[in-house]
Amino acid sequence: MRILALGLTGFTTLGIVVYWSLVFTRVFPVTELVPGYRTWFMSFPLADGWIAVVSLLAFIFLLQNNEKSALFGMLTGSSLIFLGLYALLYGVNTGLLFNLTSDEIIEIGIKIYCLTVGSFFIVYFWNLAREMLAK
Repeated sequence: MRILALGLTGFTTLGIVVYWSLVFTRVFPVTELVPGYRTWFMSFPLADGWIAVVSLLAFIFLLQNNEKSALFGMLTGSSLIFLGLYALLYGVNTGLLFNLTSDEIIEIGIKIYCLTVGSFFIVYFWNLAREMLAK
């Protein structure tokens, strides 16, 4: 499970950096799908940056077997779940979730990733914290 956690924290960090690099270089253009969509979408870089930072710290501390990894792993997990739920409900409320374009399928994949990996991180890093406290 430790290897999986390392892989997912590393992937989360790199994925966010690559994703926003593609958005800002206009490789992945953001269009106005519904009124206000572009403004809503472009309000995420700082929040996603937070997730990337805490995920990177979870990765580094887990690699070092440092107990701080549990804190940053749970921060990453809860942040991913918040992001996933927020984006999911936005998609439902605007109807975008049901507009199955290739871009929306990617976004649905991101929502699923956030909710499943976020849940995994909370369970894994909570158990890791309990093990570390028991020592």
